Amino acid sequence: MELRQLKYFVAIVESGSISNAAQRLFIAQSALSRQIAELEEELGSPLLVRTRTGVRVTESGQIFYDYAKAILKQLADACHAVRTSTDAVTGSVTLGVPQSASVALALPLLQATREKLPGILLHVNEELSGNLLDQLRQGLVDLAIFTANIPVSADLEFSPVLREEFFWIRGTHHAAPSTSDTIRLEDICNYPLVMAAAQHGHCTRAIVEDRFAAEGLPSPPLLAEINSVHVMKSAIQAGLATSILPLALVKDEVDAGTLFAHRIGTTPLQRVLGICLSRELPRTNAKRAVSMVLREVMHSLSASGQWPGTQPAEDTP
Repeated sequence: MELRQLKYFVAIVESGSISNAAQRLFIAQSALSRQIAELEEELGSPLLVRTRTGVRVTESGQIFYDYAKAILKQLADACHAVRTSTDAVTGSVTLGVPQSASVALALPLLQATREKLPGILLHVNEELSGNLLDQLRQGLVDLAIFTANIPVSADLEFSPVLREEFFWIRGTHHAAPSTSDTIRLEDICNYPLVMAAAQHGHCTRAIVEDRFAAEGLPSPPLLAEINSVHVMKSAIQAGLATSILPLALVKDEVDAGTLFAHRIGTTPLQRVLGICLSRELPRTNAKRAVSMVLREVMHSLSASGQWPGTQPAEDTP
């Protein structure tokens, strides 16, 4: 297997057809087809299905595409690291952020990186949490924001940054059980909820369900599993259900009076957010620099109130 075959395959997938990829790569279409055929023969599995309008990636092809992208990215990073000064802070860094944190974090981080690290090209990928750790291990992302309930693993490192409180979120169609701004955990069981699907709820749903279990309560009843923050908020506003979410996700709606946020119980329901990276991939100057700016931005947003419901992780036990 040759690196050029990986480049050819990725180009075909991203171009949508062999002919488009051939033009993009300045290579004869027949030669490109032959290279892919040799690749499929070596792997012992079809990677592409040829159609009248182009190509379709098979299940095996999608797996190989993800790994090929990661390999090519690591190769590009390695070449860049060798060609630049050991003290230079340049290159590209890809950060994976779960939906539940991107609303508060993404734009301020981009602004801070542009100001403090002009030599860095930052890619911010908003991802479902179920995908983040796999992408980190594969090298598709360099850093990831995750929660402290990360599965124990020798190949991943987690560094806590912020604690973030969860609130019970309701619309105007659902009345609170009392006039208090706080709701008991057991009272939430009387309301239908919408939450992320279990496979993508590591940073939200899993933390909520762990708290219910710790209190000896059954998991709250689910009306639906929704992996889109926008759709989830629309469902709450329409009166279909309530939810348990970080305040930052609904701050605008709470300020506008279309949604209401209630603290949960006498002990805050919280998650610990931090920076996660792979121990098996090189820690470049660019990764270190972005990690430092990321931590600074998260603390600054918390201190200024722009990321409501948060505090530095070291401030509480």
